[in-house]
Amino acid sequence: MRLADSLSPHFTGMVLDGVSRAIEESYRLRYQVYCHERGFLPAANYPDQQEIDKYDRHSTHFGVLNNRGELVATARLVEQSEAGLPMLEHCAIVPADTLLHYPKEGVVEVSRLAVSRNYNRRSGDGFYSLQGPDPDTVTHERRLGGEIVLALYKVLYQASKVRGHTHWLMAMEKSLRRLLTRYGFPFVPIGPESDYYGLVAPYSMNFAEFDAVITSGRIPILAEFREGLEPPTGAPSYRPRRA
Repeated sequence: MRLADSLSPHFTGMVLDGVSRAIEESYRLRYQVYCHERGFLPAANYPDQQEIDKYDRHSTHFGVLNNRGELVATARLVEQSEAGLPMLEHCAIVPADTLLHYPKEGVVEVSRLAVSRNYNRRSGDGFYSLQGPDPDTVTHERRLGGEIVLALYKVLYQASKVRGHTHWLMAMEKSLRRLLTRYGFPFVPIGPESDYYGLVAPYSMNFAEFDAVITSGRIPILAEFREGLEPPTGAPSYRPRRA
């Protein structure tokens, strides 16, 4: 299986683990976004300019590369472990026993989403709301930002399906929720907003519900998320950035 063959000729989503240079570039992009662009973390705490925390050793890391082999976006899936899940340190879940009704081994958290500032964001819609294609149509005239978002979520989705995950957890801002809702991701709130790297609320997404959205054909572009989901035979290789 090739995880997340590109939604466009411009970008390719892939698993970064196993290639040290790829992981380092992911950490550097996170440092740039979380420490400098958004000011959520003190840059002085990361003298090597790589933003890393205790959850990374329990995570699978993903990225989107452009045609020049440059990492332009990254995110991770955090598995449950003795470290817990990052969202649960900062967000209240209501009711408190909500997660007890989810299959423990099937729940992962989507975390540390970062997009390069070299790609224009649509003004007025916040950090995450990149202009993308109309989700109700499929055309070749796609703005680059939207292609990045879709390529990243496609590789996250496909990796989750291969690993048997049943639910995503995610703490997100309203602007990101609006963007994902446009594309049919059925995230539901499971708690109130709190100040966790900005004002965010905790959400969950049931894969059975998302699969139903995909197969309904209501949002044609989502059909591409299912492409390539055969028995695993490998994954795209990380292509280092050209000097």
